[in-house]
Amino acid sequence: MARGRPRGRRESDGQFAVAGARRVRFDAVSVLTVYVVLLYVVPSDRTIAALGGAGSPAALFGVVAGVVWVLYQVSRTESSVDTGWGPLRLALFLFLAAAVVSYILAMLSPHPGVEISAADQGLIRLISFAGVVLIASDGIRDADRLYVLLRRISFMGALFAAFGLVQFITKQSFVDSIVLPGFVASQDFSAVQDRSGFARAAATATNPLEYAYVLSMILPIALTLALQDTARPRLRRWVPAALIITALALSGSRSGIVGLFVTIVLLFPTWSRQIRARAFVITVLGAAAIYLLVPGMIGTLRGLFSSFGQDPSASSRTNSYQVAGTFIGRNPIFGRGFGTFLPQYRILDNQILLTTIEIGLVGLAALLGLLLTGVVLVLRARRRYPDSLFQKMGPALATSVAIGTLIMAFFDVFSFRMSVGTLFLIVGLCGAYWRLAPRRSRRDRVRRAPISAAGEPAAPPAQ
Repeated sequence: MARGRPRGRRESDGQFAVAGARRVRFDAVSVLTVYVVLLYVVPSDRTIAALGGAGSPAALFGVVAGVVWVLYQVSRTESSVDTGWGPLRLALFLFLAAAVVSYILAMLSPHPGVEISAADQGLIRLISFAGVVLIASDGIRDADRLYVLLRRISFMGALFAAFGLVQFITKQSFVDSIVLPGFVASQDFSAVQDRSGFARAAATATNPLEYAYVLSMILPIALTLALQDTARPRLRRWVPAALIITALALSGSRSGIVGLFVTIVLLFPTWSRQIRARAFVITVLGAAAIYLLVPGMIGTLRGLFSSFGQDPSASSRTNSYQVAGTFIGRNPIFGRGFGTFLPQYRILDNQILLTTIEIGLVGLAALLGLLLTGVVLVLRARRRYPDSLFQKMGPALATSVAIGTLIMAFFDVFSFRMSVGTLFLIVGLCGAYWRLAPRRSRRDRVRRAPISAAGEPAAPPAQ
């Protein structure tokens, strides 16, 4: 077994068996790789002209994945320990149920045609979200294939960050030069945004906030691979993490800095003393390099937080609270319908408020329950992995979901295809990580049995 990652497949007793010579040609990881490429390579605002707002390639691919998952579950004849209602699947279906009930109640009351169309598109998006989660959670066949997918996500994150850095340096977008026959664009990408004289990169995302959100969620995975995936050459594993960290530091976005900070804070306790010392040194050297090579950037980053009260974007968010409260008060339980609170009404930049408006307190609780379930599952499963890399990947996935959840308070995540696609992909990988963790053998369970008063292991309970 190569140091740094497991090889093989999980047998029914929870152990890893060495993989045979047969190569995996096309499986769930292959499907999800196509999804990741569509998600990050195709500009976020591009849609198939004939399908309008529902024509995003990644979203349509997620719908197909959901349909394939349903057909597979209906047609399968073999039994498996993984076919039951696992915690993540149950949490997902509770969230979907809350959204569907909200949709039905919304359609029972009069709504403008534009809201009805938005609600219908919202259902398609929900199916796409669910498809990605289910394929990721239930379809990955073993830990080795999960490792392959994590590496590919890290690699795509590196390309995504590198494109943003090119935009930062040149102050040119280059996205308009990407021509896809049959697709239409909903915005002009000919220029990048500016903040305090620095370009705010977005790569192929709709805006710099979405760019920073996606990189913040990928960073814990890339950083953990860089630190723990010692089977690969040092340069190959560190380049993705370095590019993502640099892109976040130069993003000119509060969300990007928060994501970088939270990653370090949450992963810091899982690192050894040597890694902590190196991280401190690298942080100091990195800050010094930015100070010397990008004059004024440190002051700009400091100003993002010191002048928060005077920032127009921050004021817009805080001024939205009263508006959101009015809408929530009208339909507090199940909301007004997923997707029906249109941007022309108000841009909240707060997914927590937007979710409560659209699917109510029940829907918000279901969404947060889904995200919390993903975090709890990976933290519980990490100790069952015999491999150091996968033990550390549990906190990395938990950190990724935690960052995605935290930034929802500053960004309407579900309004942007790339950000919401990344969030639900990582949640699905949490389910796969939990499902693929080796199960303890009966001997291990006996060793952990409670001790009786006589000092002997207590007898197992009667069946």
